[in-house]
Amino acid sequence: MTLEDNHNHFCIYCGAKLDPGQHFCSQCGKEVYHDPEPQRVHMPSKYEEEVDKIEQEYELKQRRATELVEKLFDPSHMSYQKFTATIRKSNGMFDNQLTVARKMIELDDGENAIVEKEIENKIVTLNAFIDKMEDLINELVIQLSSNKEDDDDINALFKDMDDLIDSVKDY
Repeated sequence: MTLEDNHNHFCIYCGAKLDPGQHFCSQCGKEVYHDPEPQRVHMPSKYEEEVDKIEQEYELKQRRATELVEKLFDPSHMSYQKFTATIRKSNGMFDNQLTVARKMIELDDGENAIVEKEIENKIVTLNAFIDKMEDLINELVIQLSSNKEDDDDINALFKDMDDLIDSVKDY
């Protein structure tokens, strides 16, 4: 049986006799046959692997930052609360941007320069979160290794992280 014979030469809506190869019923006008749509094969985007690596790297860094905060500060200490709030805020924004990047990757067919440019912009944003988390880790390690009372570096880092988060919100 060929594809054209699938409808048994009778309209499934009104029962009218159909000629072989007829796509629409001559009696009721409804479609009785259509070519099957070709199956779309999902071609992995060239960005999927890169975004997966970024996600893993960020998770490692944020876990390390959280561990350092827990080593440095008592949970009742104001600095502990401020650091953990900043890490949580950063995690939320990172996850949001990661979700958007993954949705864009689903749309990427490798032929749309605009989609690719937007994905690349998201990757830059995600990497900025990693850089700021690395800066936080470095400041915490410095804080751990010294007993200095100067909090200017940490406050500047908080401001940088807040600026990054605010700029992503605006974007």
